[in-house]
Amino acid sequence: MLTFTVLIFCFLWFVTLFNPLVGSSERLFAGDFRAPDPPDSIIAEYQASYVQHKWDATGISHIVSGMIYASPSVGSLRMDLTYGGIIASSLFDYANGNSDGTVPNYVYTMLPSTATLGTCTFYNVTPAYPLFPSNILTASGATFAGLVHDNLFYADQGPLQAWDILFGGTVSVTVFLDNNNMLVRIDFSSPARSTFTTTRLFNIIPGSPAKNLFSNPCPTGSPTSTPISSGGSRTV
Repeated sequence: MLTFTVLIFCFLWFVTLFNPLVGSSERLFAGDFRAPDPPDSIIAEYQASYVQHKWDATGISHIVSGMIYASPSVGSLRMDLTYGGIIASSLFDYANGNSDGTVPNYVYTMLPSTATLGTCTFYNVTPAYPLFPSNILTASGATFAGLVHDNLFYADQGPLQAWDILFGGTVSVTVFLDNNNMLVRIDFSSPARSTFTTTRLFNIIPGSPAKNLFSNPCPTGSPTSTPISSGGSRTV
């Protein structure tokens, strides 16, 4: 019996020595804290409701809400939004990204009401909501930033894992994952105009959105048949 007990003790000592995460904590100031490895994969294809607040050093402060459709397999991100009497659909064409890292962005806008004939505009942008592949955290060498409680939409939501990455070389992004590795919040900051954007997702439906949802909102025959270039890039 004594020999068996000694063997069990030696086994547990060996496991603890060579696997320091056993029995460890993710609480930042716990004595047994150990940073976890980033998940190999997050849920990257989904549709969801969202609310977003963006501000910068020029005095801009935009709070918008709407629907988002994300599909890395198609290479497109669509955000339908409303704010200040404006209704718009914004398509980011990641499949045809530019060499400088910006992304073609087609925006169909109805202003001042839905009774108004829509107009189209075209920009090359640095999106405030990147289209992440499922392996973004491991591919970017993400750094664990701790556990965060964010109950804006779900009072009983458990702590979220926060992960920091540097996206595109200059853009700092913090992604927040639930226990299903679902992206439920993203914070974005850029030195360009001291821009900060925070986005919360809710009513999330995992899985690939229908491909027809990513049709260009500015087709031939629309009020502006050829998209108008902004003459430069911007952050949106």
